[in-house]
Amino acid sequence: MDLSAECRLSVISGHIQATAGGDDARFQLSASSTAAEFVQRQGYSAVLPEKLQTGKWNVYRSAKSPLNLVSLYPGHPEIRTLHDNFVYALETFRDHKYLGTRIRADGTVGGYKWMTYGEAGTSRSAIGSGLVDFGIQKGSCIGLYFINRPEWIIVDHACAAYSYISVPLYDTLGPDAASYIINHADIQVIFCLPQSLSSLLSFINSIPSVRLIVVIGGSEENIPSVPSSNYQKIVTFSKLYEQGHSNFKPFCPPKPEDTATICYTSGTTGTPKGAVLSHGNLIANAAGSSLNIQFYPSDV
Repeated sequence: MDLSAECRLSVISGHIQATAGGDDARFQLSASSTAAEFVQRQGYSAVLPEKLQTGKWNVYRSAKSPLNLVSLYPGHPEIRTLHDNFVYALETFRDHKYLGTRIRADGTVGGYKWMTYGEAGTSRSAIGSGLVDFGIQKGSCIGLYFINRPEWIIVDHACAAYSYISVPLYDTLGPDAASYIINHADIQVIFCLPQSLSSLLSFINSIPSVRLIVVIGGSEENIPSVPSSNYQKIVTFSKLYEQGHSNFKPFCPPKPEDTATICYTSGTTGTPKGAVLSHGNLIANAAGSSLNIQFYPSDV
């Protein structure tokens, strides 16, 4: 064992104390004096031997996993991508409540109307199949230009199942920032609400990468057409759903290292910057959180 490895093990072992004697001894991490000012002796973190290059700050790692970074769910190493994650949830909780809305057609708030995991899975497959049928290639960027609602989650699941890259577009973005992100990410499809469509059409000629605009909640008779000189097409979410539902396509599962999403900043101090996150990144994030938080179907 090299010296650096011995040093790491020595420091980490200094945090470990036995809580019971004999054969039933269990070990847990105790809060070190250097960590106490941050975790108040709760044992949330352990100090590693490394130091930051500048300043007096220590490097910490979760007390739940002091020896290695968590990258996969404990007990479920087969879940390596967002697609794997949803497939597992779908198989386990198919008939359980998943996505709920409580806004009526007239805009008032009512009781929750639920979509089950199984129903969401069908919608995911239909939307993804519709995109494949339209000719959208694996690895293409899909823009989500609307606020939180079930369709947002369904489109994101479709992106994971068919190896597309989701790119959120904040509805508060102005035309300049939205146009910049669309061109920078080479977005080919944009999902939006009817109220965002007019904004998109105002700069449609400056976003040549866009081939398809999908309007959520709109009706076919109220969907405007693009100029005949343009090659873009506008369809409703329900139309794309019907098209995909009538001809389901096989999944095109991503790899853990494949890009899952690109999250852009708002661009308040310059042009928006995109943070590229892989499927492996997001699964590691969820897996690490699962060490401290447990979720159950009854939580909904």
